[in-house]
Amino acid sequence: MSLQDQPRFETLRAPEGYPRTTESAVRFIPVLFGDTVVGYLWAAVTDDAARYVARAGAGDAGPNAGVAWVRRLRWAKANGLTPLRALRHWVGRAEDVRAGHLPVDAERELPGLSALERLAAD
Repeated sequence: MSLQDQPRFETLRAPEGYPRTTESAVRFIPVLFGDTVVGYLWAAVTDDAARYVARAGAGDAGPNAGVAWVRRLRWAKANGLTPLRALRHWVGRAEDVRAGHLPVDAERELPGLSALERLAAD
């Protein structure tokens, strides 16, 4: 292999995650760095879906935090947490340098994922 060859990356093993979409209502909590909302962690109310949505106005901090939240949600699924339990698992903990923090008493509900995606689009 020379320096001009394109490396090929393969995922050998990645823990299973929750489904990424839902037709259900969603509960969500804003993900903060300091006082700045960078995204939203959500879980479906009636099925097994959960994910992180970056806030468009947060710049690079939004998608960067998403990497940490994907890892955390995979850990939660592997450890048997329901999506709603996973959503609440990190509430009130100290701010993580990659994932930010979830404030206490900030959980809300919207009628669907599309409504949350519109909220995150600002």
